[in-house]
Formats: sequence, structure tokens, C-alpha cells
Amino acid sequence: MLYLHSRLLPWGKERKRCYLHLYYNAHAAAQATDDFTEELLAYKKELETGFFNSNHEEAYKTFFTVKETPVRGRKVSFNNVGIAEHRNHYAGFYVLLSNDFKDPLEALSTYRNKDSVEKCFDDLKNQLDMKRLRVHSSPVMDGRFFVQFIALIYMSILRKKMRDSEMLDKYSVRELLLEMETLTQVRYSGKYGQIITEVTKPQCLIMEKLEVALPAWL
Repeated sequence: MLYLHSRLLPWGKERKRCYLHLYYNAHAAAQATDDFTEELLAYKKELETGFFNSNHEEAYKTFFTVKETPVRGRKVSFNNVGIAEHRNHYAGFYVLLSNDFKDPLEALSTYRNKDSVEKCFDDLKNQLDMKRLRVHSSPVMDGRFFVQFIALIYMSILRKKMRDSEMLDKYSVRELLLEMETLTQVRYSGKYGQIITEVTKPQCLIMEKLEVALPAWL
């Protein structure tokens, strides 16, 4: 369940118009609360054992009370007020600020699409080997760009099908391609025709999830 609230605000010295979109996601709040609880337990252990982390000093001061006594030594307890204030202010909340999108849902959709664009650039640089062009003429470079563009389309389609079939929870795109790499079609001249190498169980599950049918002659 997603709750949202928008407000029109002036921005900068020129007081230009901008929109502040505030979102609250109950599912994200539950996950954030669990993650925060794990962090608190780790901080508490650091305080109790004396293995301090300088990056956590603000958390020590805000979320804990530490008492030193000659008899009992160090006693660490939770600052429940500070913890509650942090959860109420941050767990499940996020904000988008835009000078263009008045509709909060449109702003959220555009922001989420940014992740898709970043994944495309990552695919080009890493999986499709575009860190260096390694070409010496403009026609060859144009051809390289065209082939890479077609490959990127296929990668994007594959990622979408994996997301729709919930396979991204188990495989990354690269891991799936590596899993399918051994599946090969061998063609013979003459009457022997063609065969496909033995299909493993993970490959069968992947093809089933992606709705890819094996050839009838397999």
C-alpha cells in the first residue's frame, strides 16, 4: 500500500515553482524497521564489547544510554525515545522534488525508470563489452554501435521477461545467460539434420518460466 502527499513550494532565490512529493510505503516501512533493528543490535554489541566504530558515533549517542559503574562495569541500554523518533520520521518514507512533474505517480514512475536506464548503461559497459570501442574507422564504429544497440534491445526484453516471471529473485541476467550457455544446437550435413545438446534441469526450468518451447524434434 502506497500513501502519498504533494505540496507546491517556492524554490531558490527566484522563488520558482517546484513540487514536493512525499511517499509512504507500508511494506518498505516493515523492511526498514527490520533492517534498523539489526543495525541497533550490531551497535549495541560494539558498545558492550568496546570495539567502537567511529562512523557509528552519532548512532551511539542517539539510540543508546551507556552507564559505567565500578561494580557492574559498562551497562548499555536502548534509548527508546530516540529509536521511536527515528522510525516515525524515516521508516517507509521517501521524497521526490521536481520542478516539472505535478502528478506524484508520474514523478514516481519517471524516477523508477531511471533505474532501467542505468541498467542499460551497465549492460553496455560490462556485459556487451562497450568500455572500449577498439575500432579505427567511422564506418566500423557505426556498425559496432548498431550491433550493440540490437543486443541491448534483446537484453532489455530478457530482463523484462525475467522481472515479469519473478526470475530476477533467483538469477541476474548475466547468471541466466551463463546457465544457458552450454545449450547448443549442432547441425550436420546430409541426412543427420540437427540436434540440441542435453538440456539440464535448471535450463528446463528457465525455458518454462520464460515460455520458450523446445523444438519438437528434440
